[in-house]
Amino acid sequence: MNNSEKLMSAIAGVLNLSVDQISDNSDQDSLPGWDSLAMVNLIMELETLFNISFDILEIAEFKSVHIIKLFLENKGVIF
Repeated sequence: MNNSEKLMSAIAGVLNLSVDQISDNSDQDSLPGWDSLAMVNLIMELETLFNISFDILEIAEFKSVHIIKLFLENKGVIF
């Protein structure tokens, strides 16, 4: 499984959705269940999955899958 598949799978798992429902263009308005609690769970999942950590200012910007990927890339995750 590549890193893009890992990310999509993590998001799908946290939001209780099918991976097919998620794309780079998905955002908090287009995915059901993307609320503050889901975001906390997603951050914890991503930090564990990719062995990284985010600060609060980064997390505040996480409004879409594309933005999350950009922050992951900035931390050395290759997509």
